[in-house]
Amino acid sequence: MTRITITTSIPWSWLNKLDGRDYSLIQRILDPVVIIFLSILFFSSTNFDLGNNNIALYSVILICVLLFLPNVGIYGSYRSRSLFVLARKITKGWLLVFMTVVLYTYTFYSSLQAFQSTTISWGLACWLWLLVNHTGIRKLIRYQRSQGSNIRSIVYWGEPQALCKFADNVESNKWMGLQIIAWFGPKPPENKLLNEKLPAYCGDHLDLQQWLSKNSVDKIIFSQSPNDNVNTSDLLKIFGNTSVPVIYAPEWASPSMHFSVDQVGTQTCIDIWGTRQRFSERQLKRAFDLIFACIALILFIPIFVFIAIAIKLSSPGAILYRQERYGLDGKSFWLHKFRSMYVLEKGDQPGLRQATKKDPRVTPIGSLLRHWSLDELPQLWNVICGEMSLVGPRPHAVDHNEFYRQKVIGYMQRHAFKPGITGLAQVNGLRGEILTIDAMEARIEADLLYQRNWSLWLDFKIVLRTLLRFSSPEAY
Repeated sequence: MTRITITTSIPWSWLNKLDGRDYSLIQRILDPVVIIFLSILFFSSTNFDLGNNNIALYSVILICVLLFLPNVGIYGSYRSRSLFVLARKITKGWLLVFMTVVLYTYTFYSSLQAFQSTTISWGLACWLWLLVNHTGIRKLIRYQRSQGSNIRSIVYWGEPQALCKFADNVESNKWMGLQIIAWFGPKPPENKLLNEKLPAYCGDHLDLQQWLSKNSVDKIIFSQSPNDNVNTSDLLKIFGNTSVPVIYAPEWASPSMHFSVDQVGTQTCIDIWGTRQRFSERQLKRAFDLIFACIALILFIPIFVFIAIAIKLSSPGAILYRQERYGLDGKSFWLHKFRSMYVLEKGDQPGLRQATKKDPRVTPIGSLLRHWSLDELPQLWNVICGEMSLVGPRPHAVDHNEFYRQKVIGYMQRHAFKPGITGLAQVNGLRGEILTIDAMEARIEADLLYQRNWSLWLDFKIVLRTLLRFSSPEAY
């Protein structure tokens, strides 16, 4: 008798073909299914007979999940995006669902205390599920990519300098699962040392056209510069003759920019800078500023008196100090501070020195004021007058503005918002003496990030974080 053995092998390679949109589709199905399962598990285990109200409760939960979770943006592709941002969006979306369900259960089951405690346990369990299902799974996928699986191949067009910058990003972020397999450009690299850092140069645009007709690739990424001897229209004809996704990655782009598509008539445009608040948002922010500034000014009156006496007794000179700064739309205004130095320097004074650690110009009481940021308190009056906001980009001296606007691309874009007493850069530790251009670029990036993501809730969080860390080793 002959034994017939049938060997089957499971082709796991199909997993490598899945991308973020595939995982998102699976998660869109899993989330409501698992959350309803957890709802039945938790709420049916209570000692109370809810009868037909169970169906109504599960219906409310399902509607909230389908309505709120997709709208906070947790089902997009996060192949190249921060998982921390994803976790924050999950928490925000689930809080909306949870608070709606709590309101519903409180309205209809207010006398059932045990039921309310079950609601809290259910909320925590569902929140943990969402975190594991979204951030946990993606973390495993990123580990898989860093080990060489689930790789997306890239063909790159551009000059050596642009490719070198792009290749460094790919190499330092292996979790994205990207690999440059071919490079084409208007000319080969002249520097042999530079050439060793790059993928092999495969030729010009004609060679690229032939290569694309014979090879398959997941993405085409290109960068065009004024020095290219190939027209962009010629490149687009080549790229458009394929069915491969095409991405434009300009070498001139900086972290302070954001790219979004706009339309002027039939002309497609790309927004780079220019985040503006709507009129209603400006009025809302103004109301927030006025309420908190007036309350703070009243509460701090005893501190103001004490500081004024201390300044007057410790060194000769005025109690208050004002300096010209740039505000909204680059228009100048007079910023008020408690005097913390022996000298009173003008904001537009050429070669104006920044305050440094153990600066001899700082008075003893001024050093204490600056360490605890108490010298900034008179700016509450600037807020009430409408020249400043509680939260926004910190205003710099006029001379420093004129210097850095020539050094940092997009520097003046920070003046699209009113300057603030505190800001996103400050609560993230970006304060004190600016020693390098990179340090200033980091501040500008934080300022423009704040503008793009502005909300009243973000202002409140920044104010709260500022109050919790009034003192700072970077403040001197």
